[in-house]
Amino acid sequence: MTETSLDEELQALDAQIVQLGAMSDDALEKALAALEMRDYAKASMVIGVDHTIDSVRKAIEEHAIRLLAWQQQLNGQQLRYLMSALMIASNLERIGDGAAGIAKMLLRMTFSDPKNTTFSSNPLDARGYVSEISILRGILDLGKEARRVLQGTMKAFAERDVKTARYLWQEDDVVDVRYHLVRHDLMNMLAGTQALTALRSDSDILLRATYLFWIAHKLERVADHCTNICERIVFIIEGETTITYPDL
Repeated sequence: MTETSLDEELQALDAQIVQLGAMSDDALEKALAALEMRDYAKASMVIGVDHTIDSVRKAIEEHAIRLLAWQQQLNGQQLRYLMSALMIASNLERIGDGAAGIAKMLLRMTFSDPKNTTFSSNPLDARGYVSEISILRGILDLGKEARRVLQGTMKAFAERDVKTARYLWQEDDVVDVRYHLVRHDLMNMLAGTQALTALRSDSDILLRATYLFWIAHKLERVADHCTNICERIVFIIEGETTITYPDL
Protein backbone atom coordinates (compact mmCIF):
# COMPACT_ATOMS: atom_id res chain seq x y z
CA MET A 1 0.00 0.00 0.00
CA THR A 2 1.43 3.37 -1.02
CA GLU A 3 1.49 6.36 1.32
CA THR A 4 -1.14 8.09 -0.81
CA SER A 5 -3.52 5.12 -0.79
CA LEU A 6 -3.03 4.70 2.97
CA ASP A 7 -3.98 8.34 3.53
CA GLU A 8 -7.04 7.87 1.34
CA GLU A 9 -8.06 4.77 3.29
CA LEU A 10 -7.68 6.61 6.59
CA GLN A 11 -9.77 9.51 5.27
CA ALA A 12 -12.44 7.06 4.12
CA LEU A 13 -12.50 5.47 7.58
CA ASP A 14 -12.81 8.92 9.12
CA ALA A 15 -15.81 9.65 6.90
CA GLN A 16 -17.44 6.40 7.99
CA ILE A 17 -17.07 7.32 11.66
CA VAL A 18 -18.48 10.80 11.06
CA GLN A 19 -21.39 9.21 9.18
CA LEU A 20 -22.06 6.84 12.07
CA GLY A 21 -22.08 9.76 14.49
CA ALA A 22 -24.57 11.65 12.32
CA MET A 23 -26.80 8.58 12.04
CA SER A 24 -26.83 8.04 15.80
CA ASP A 25 -27.59 11.72 16.43
CA ASP A 26 -30.41 11.63 13.87
CA ALA A 27 -31.88 8.52 15.51
CA LEU A 28 -31.71 10.22 18.90
CA GLU A 29 -33.39 13.36 17.54
CA LYS A 30 -36.23 11.32 16.03
CA ALA A 31 -36.66 9.24 19.19
CA LEU A 32 -37.01 12.39 21.29
CA ALA A 33 -39.45 13.93 18.79
CA ALA A 34 -41.49 10.72 18.85
CA LEU A 35 -41.58 10.86 22.65
CA GLU A 36 -42.61 14.51 22.71
CA MET A 37 -45.42 14.07 20.17
CA ARG A 38 -46.23 10.47 21.10
CA ASP A 39 -45.65 9.60 17.47
CA TYR A 40 -45.64 5.82 17.27
CA ALA A 41 -44.94 5.78 13.53
CA LYS A 42 -41.76 7.80 14.02
CA ALA A 43 -40.77 5.56 16.92
CA SER A 44 -41.10 2.54 14.65
CA MET A 45 -38.87 4.25 12.07
CA VAL A 46 -36.15 4.74 14.69
CA ILE A 47 -36.27 1.04 15.53
CA GLY A 48 -36.15 0.20 11.83
CA VAL A 49 -32.89 2.06 11.15
CA ASP A 50 -31.07 0.53 14.12
CA HIS A 51 -29.84 -2.36 11.98
CA THR A 52 -28.35 0.14 9.51
CA ILE A 53 -26.37 1.76 12.32
CA ASP A 54 -25.16 -1.68 13.36
CA SER A 55 -24.06 -2.39 9.77
CA VAL A 56 -22.06 0.83 9.55
CA ARG A 57 -20.34 0.05 12.85
CA LYS A 58 -19.43 -3.41 11.55
CA ALA A 59 -18.06 -1.90 8.32
CA ILE A 60 -15.90 0.51 10.35
CA GLU A 61 -14.49 -2.33 12.42
CA GLU A 62 -13.70 -4.41 9.34
CA HIS A 63 -12.06 -1.40 7.67
CA ALA A 64 -9.95 -0.56 10.72
CA ILE A 65 -8.82 -4.16 11.21
CA ARG A 66 -7.87 -4.41 7.53
CA LEU A 67 -5.72 -1.29 7.83
CA LEU A 68 -4.09 -2.56 11.01
CA ALA A 69 -2.58 -5.33 8.89
CA TRP A 70 -0.38 -2.61 7.37
CA GLN A 71 0.97 -1.55 10.76
CA GLN A 72 4.56 -1.47 9.54
CA GLN A 73 3.61 1.52 7.36
CA LEU A 74 1.71 3.32 10.13
CA ASN A 75 3.16 6.03 12.32
CA GLY A 76 2.31 6.21 16.01
CA GLN A 77 -0.68 8.54 15.63
CA GLN A 78 -2.15 6.50 12.79
CA LEU A 79 -1.83 3.32 14.81
CA ARG A 80 -3.49 4.95 17.83
CA TYR A 81 -6.25 6.19 15.53
CA LEU A 82 -7.01 2.72 14.16
CA MET A 83 -7.04 1.23 17.64
CA SER A 84 -9.37 4.01 18.82
CA ALA A 85 -11.68 3.73 15.81
CA LEU A 86 -12.96 0.41 17.11
CA MET A 87 -13.92 1.89 20.49
CA ILE A 88 -15.37 5.07 18.99
CA ALA A 89 -17.56 3.08 16.61
CA SER A 90 -18.76 0.89 19.48
CA ASN A 91 -19.74 3.92 21.58
CA LEU A 92 -21.58 5.54 18.67
CA GLU A 93 -23.45 2.32 17.95
CA ARG A 94 -24.53 2.12 21.60
CA ILE A 95 -25.91 5.66 21.35
CA GLY A 96 -27.96 4.46 18.37
CA ASP A 97 -29.06 1.45 20.40
CA GLY A 98 -30.17 3.83 23.14
CA ALA A 99 -32.29 5.80 20.67
CA ALA A 100 -33.94 2.58 19.51
CA GLY A 101 -34.49 1.62 23.14
CA ILE A 102 -36.28 4.91 23.80
CA ALA A 103 -38.51 4.29 20.80
CA LYS A 104 -39.31 0.76 21.97
CA MET A 105 -40.29 1.99 25.43
CA LEU A 106 -42.59 4.61 23.93
CA LEU A 107 -44.38 1.89 21.98
CA ARG A 108 -44.95 -0.02 25.24
CA MET A 109 -46.50 2.93 27.06
CA THR A 110 -50.25 3.09 27.53
CA PHE A 111 -52.23 6.25 28.13
CA SER A 112 -55.53 7.00 29.80
CA ASP A 113 -56.79 8.90 26.75
CA PRO A 114 -55.62 7.27 23.48
CA LYS A 115 -56.97 10.21 21.45
CA ASN A 116 -54.90 12.74 23.36
CA THR A 117 -51.47 13.24 21.75
CA THR A 118 -49.92 15.01 24.73
CA PHE A 119 -49.02 13.90 28.22
CA SER A 120 -51.23 14.87 31.14
CA SER A 121 -50.48 18.39 32.32
CA ASN A 122 -52.35 18.14 35.60
CA PRO A 123 -50.51 17.93 38.93
CA LEU A 124 -50.76 14.63 40.74
CA ASP A 125 -53.12 16.08 43.28
CA ALA A 126 -54.60 19.35 44.55
CA ARG A 127 -51.46 20.12 46.54
CA GLY A 128 -49.57 20.60 43.29
CA TYR A 129 -47.15 17.69 43.07
CA VAL A 130 -44.89 17.73 40.02
CA SER A 131 -46.87 16.93 36.87
CA GLU A 132 -46.12 14.32 34.28
CA ILE A 133 -45.72 16.97 31.59
CA SER A 134 -43.10 18.68 33.75
CA ILE A 135 -41.14 15.45 34.03
CA LEU A 136 -41.39 14.87 30.29
CA ARG A 137 -40.11 18.39 29.66
CA GLY A 138 -37.17 17.67 31.94
CA ILE A 139 -36.41 14.50 29.95
CA LEU A 140 -36.57 16.38 26.65
CA ASP A 141 -34.21 19.03 28.05
CA LEU A 142 -31.91 16.22 29.15
CA GLY A 143 -32.05 14.82 25.63
CA LYS A 144 -31.24 18.23 24.17
CA GLU A 145 -28.15 18.50 26.39
CA ALA A 146 -27.08 14.96 25.49
CA ARG A 147 -27.36 15.75 21.77
CA ARG A 148 -25.39 18.96 22.20
CA VAL A 149 -22.55 17.01 23.81
CA LEU A 150 -22.72 14.36 21.07
CA GLN A 151 -22.61 16.93 18.29
CA GLY A 152 -19.73 18.75 19.95
CA THR A 153 -17.88 15.47 20.40
CA MET A 154 -18.21 14.56 16.73
CA LYS A 155 -17.06 18.02 15.71
CA ALA A 156 -14.03 17.67 17.98
CA PHE A 157 -13.32 14.28 16.42
CA ALA A 158 -13.59 15.57 12.85
CA GLU A 159 -11.29 18.51 13.63
CA ARG A 160 -8.99 16.59 16.00
CA ASP A 161 -9.68 19.35 18.51
CA VAL A 162 -8.08 18.19 21.76
CA LYS A 163 -8.98 21.36 23.68
CA THR A 164 -12.69 20.95 22.91
CA ALA A 165 -12.51 17.24 23.73
CA ARG A 166 -11.13 18.06 27.17
CA TYR A 167 -13.88 20.60 27.87
CA LEU A 168 -16.61 18.29 26.58
CA TRP A 169 -15.41 15.72 29.08
CA GLN A 170 -16.48 18.17 31.78
CA GLU A 171 -19.89 18.68 30.14
CA ASP A 172 -20.85 15.24 31.41
CA ASP A 173 -21.52 16.94 34.75
CA VAL A 174 -24.19 19.16 33.15
CA VAL A 175 -25.99 16.12 31.78
CA ASP A 176 -25.67 14.32 35.12
CA VAL A 177 -27.31 17.24 36.96
CA ARG A 178 -30.28 17.22 34.57
CA TYR A 179 -30.56 13.46 34.91
CA HIS A 180 -30.61 13.61 38.72
CA LEU A 181 -33.29 16.32 38.63
CA VAL A 182 -35.50 14.14 36.42
CA ARG A 183 -34.84 11.11 38.59
CA HIS A 184 -35.76 13.09 41.71
CA ASP A 185 -39.10 14.10 40.21
CA LEU A 186 -39.84 10.57 39.04
CA MET A 187 -39.05 9.15 42.46
CA ASN A 188 -41.50 11.63 43.97
CA MET A 189 -44.13 10.49 41.47
CA LEU A 190 -43.57 6.86 42.47
CA ALA A 191 -43.62 7.55 46.21
CA GLY A 192 -46.39 7.00 48.73
CA THR A 193 -49.55 9.08 48.61
CA GLN A 194 -48.57 10.77 45.34
CA ALA A 195 -48.61 7.41 43.56
CA LEU A 196 -51.91 6.41 45.18
CA THR A 197 -53.50 9.69 44.16
CA ALA A 198 -52.30 9.32 40.58
CA LEU A 199 -53.42 5.69 40.34
CA ARG A 200 -57.00 6.60 41.18
CA SER A 201 -57.32 8.53 37.93
CA ASP A 202 -54.80 6.67 35.72
CA SER A 203 -53.91 3.04 36.41
CA ASP A 204 -51.00 3.12 33.91
CA ILE A 205 -49.19 6.16 35.26
CA LEU A 206 -46.68 4.17 37.32
CA LEU A 207 -45.82 2.02 34.31
CA ARG A 208 -45.21 5.15 32.26
CA ALA A 209 -43.11 6.63 35.05
CA THR A 210 -40.95 3.49 35.07
CA TYR A 211 -40.39 3.72 31.32
CA LEU A 212 -39.60 7.42 31.62
CA PHE A 213 -37.04 6.53 34.26
CA TRP A 214 -35.28 4.16 31.83
CA ILE A 215 -35.48 6.71 29.02
CA ALA A 216 -33.76 9.29 31.22
CA HIS A 217 -31.07 6.73 32.04
CA LYS A 218 -30.42 6.04 28.36
CA LEU A 219 -30.05 9.76 27.69
CA GLU A 220 -27.58 10.10 30.56
CA ARG A 221 -25.57 7.27 29.03
CA VAL A 222 -25.18 9.26 25.79
CA ALA A 223 -22.90 11.68 27.61
CA ASP A 224 -20.95 8.78 29.10
CA HIS A 225 -20.31 7.39 25.61
CA CYS A 226 -19.23 10.85 24.47
CA THR A 227 -16.69 11.14 27.28
CA ASN A 228 -15.24 7.81 26.14
CA ILE A 229 -14.90 9.20 22.63
CA CYS A 230 -13.30 12.40 23.92
CA GLU A 231 -10.75 10.31 25.79
CA ARG A 232 -9.93 8.53 22.54
CA ILE A 233 -9.51 11.87 20.72
CA VAL A 234 -6.91 12.95 23.26
CA PHE A 235 -5.23 9.54 23.00
CA ILE A 236 -5.05 9.76 19.20
CA ILE A 237 -3.39 13.17 19.18
CA GLU A 238 -1.31 13.16 22.36
CA GLY A 239 -1.01 9.52 23.32
CA GLU A 240 -2.50 10.15 26.76
CA THR A 241 -4.90 7.64 28.27
CA THR A 242 -6.31 10.00 30.91
CA ILE A 243 -7.82 13.48 30.71
CA THR A 244 -6.07 16.42 32.35
CA TYR A 245 -7.92 19.71 32.29
CA PRO A 246 -6.46 23.09 31.36
CA ASP A 247 -6.84 25.93 33.83
CA LEU A 248 -10.20 27.69 33.47
